[in-house]
Amino acid sequence: MGLLFEEKVSTSDKILKLLRDFSAEIRVEKVDSFSENSRWLVPIQVQKNNISAYKNRFLVKIGNNILFKNIDEIAYFFAEDKIVYLVSVDAKQYIVDYRLEQLETLLNPYVFYRINRKFFVKIDAIQKVKQLTNNRLQLFLKPNFEQEIFISKDKVKEFKAWLDQ
Repeated sequence: MGLLFEEKVSTSDKILKLLRDFSAEIRVEKVDSFSENSRWLVPIQVQKNNISAYKNRFLVKIGNNILFKNIDEIAYFFAEDKIVYLVSVDAKQYIVDYRLEQLETLLNPYVFYRINRKFFVKIDAIQKVKQLTNNRLQLFLKPNFEQEIFISKDKVKEFKAWLDQ
């Protein structure tokens, strides 16, 4: 009877060990596949390496020349006739090869805000915000933009929260 009991214990121990090994293998495989497919993990890895998850500079075209503008040189971006322009703090306009939708993931949301369909504005470029009677806001930028810029009443609360960070 003692020999039969030892065989059962030995067999059950083996089965338990196999199940633990198999379970550990599944967990490792899940973690590996999860991290490969998880875009939100990138900023965490980037923070560990002290690298920004957002663009630090943009390439711009001037005739046949390609230059770059650092983020601290940029005041805002705007779109006109399906072309996106970068406006520098010294009021020069440059064409960039991005759509505004692409800029949403490339620009730091604490520094840049998409105020409407046509504009991304940098916090430093906001000279003045004027409250209008219909619960909209009017922005005045530096450098000046030749058209009036409004924030719809639907975005006012979100915009004020962004300003108040």
